Amino acid sequence: MAHQSTIALMHRQSIFLSSFQTDEKILFILNPFSRISHPNVKRPGGNTAPVNFIVVSYELGIPMYIRVIFMSALLLGCTSNAMVQRVDYIVDNVQVITMNSPDVKPDSAIVIDNGKITKIIKSSDAKKIYATHRIDGKGRYLMPGLADMHVHLRWDPQRMFNLFLAHGVTTVANMRFEDGKFDHLVLRDKVRNGEISGPRYLITGSHLEEGFPASIDEVERVLDDHQRKRIDFVKIHGDLSPDIYKAIITGAKRRDLKVIGHAQHKMPLKDSLVLNSLEHMEELLYVTRDEARVSDFSTDFLSAYRANAHRLWDKSYREKVVEDVASSGIYLDPTLIVYKMVGIWQSDAHLIALRDAPALRYLPADVARFWLSPATNPYQADDFPITKPEVDKNFQLMLLLTKELHDKGVPLLSGTDSFGTLVPGISLHDELTLLVEAGLSPFEALRCSTVNVAAYLGETGKAGVIQPGARADFILLDKNPLLDINNSRTASGVFTQGRWLPKDLLAKLISQ
Repeated sequence: MAHQSTIALMHRQSIFLSSFQTDEKILFILNPFSRISHPNVKRPGGNTAPVNFIVVSYELGIPMYIRVIFMSALLLGCTSNAMVQRVDYIVDNVQVITMNSPDVKPDSAIVIDNGKITKIIKSSDAKKIYATHRIDGKGRYLMPGLADMHVHLRWDPQRMFNLFLAHGVTTVANMRFEDGKFDHLVLRDKVRNGEISGPRYLITGSHLEEGFPASIDEVERVLDDHQRKRIDFVKIHGDLSPDIYKAIITGAKRRDLKVIGHAQHKMPLKDSLVLNSLEHMEELLYVTRDEARVSDFSTDFLSAYRANAHRLWDKSYREKVVEDVASSGIYLDPTLIVYKMVGIWQSDAHLIALRDAPALRYLPADVARFWLSPATNPYQADDFPITKPEVDKNFQLMLLLTKELHDKGVPLLSGTDSFGTLVPGISLHDELTLLVEAGLSPFEALRCSTVNVAAYLGETGKAGVIQPGARADFILLDKNPLLDINNSRTASGVFTQGRWLPKDLLAKLISQ
């Protein structure tokens, strides 16, 4: 006598039902890539659509009883095809720089699913996994995407985003809410939602400086606004009164907001070290650790700065400053490249020579004209107070401080300021080069743009590294950046925001 039974075919999160007639015990072993010929047994998506590997057993005498058993290919002695795993992406035949150590994992494959790295395996094992997209990394180096943690988005956002991506920069932090008069909240959301191409976009609010906020009540309103809009950073740009400054620090901490920015020049150094990040190594030239000298910056700032810079050349004084910074736990974004450029912009001869720089072809014509013309470049103004030789001397001091702070354990970030003739993306590599010039190894410089940034953002292990569980955000380089930091400039593929951008598309982005 025939019995009516129901077979449940499980496909990911769905259950598909079909029925057939039988009068004997039946065992079905369904290979994910097998074909089912019985006309009443339908598999999702059609006859050849893959389903999860299952065993379905029906026993007579137990009406409507279904046992669904998930078994391994090893136990069943099935072929390897029966256990082929499905994922979104595999990057195969690649050499991996995890950034957890200054080593290279040769002949590797990175498995990516649902926007995360799930495995790092040998290339020989990658054929056992079915990927919707397979990227050949042969001869190339895979490392986390880079970050520019101090930018100013002041001209065509899409054009700037394209330049960042094309040069392997997958995270940027814009430093002023009013930059370019764009709606930065909308830009952030459009990038996040995939409506436009771009790096991960972090934003700060309006600059807080003398006169704003004007009262404690206004401080509270400003911080509430940051929290409501999910603005990433509170940016202190100018000198504030002690009560306003303290209210910002305590109010932001209560709301779990990061406060970053410039030093408070009319207060001793220790007061600035309560920030989450000090922006610009240059700021250490403008703030003293000695309370007796603080008033000098109120009466004659230029003379006080020069006296302080002179004292910083004294090793014993500089060691105290370095110790102060190191013991505070603050992060520091040196932005060395923009200070170096100040001397070039100030010098007539160097500004003229800059016109022939190949990278300037990426700037909008009006931006290039403004900064290359002595009539409009603000650093060419007759009343600009310092000369290129003074800038160059200060720059050497900043390189010295960078190395000593790093050696003392101060976590450094990578940022550029990205204004003037600095080209988005390219200038980040210039900054990495200067970190190496200061004495960091290429690996240490790259950590400032990857691992340190993740730690700063509270994402240790989730970003800035190549390891299982981390966000899939990486670049493919044609050459090994651990051997020469300039090899970080050889990006030939970028994966960010769940999207793979191959070399030809990167070239198209920057040609637009």
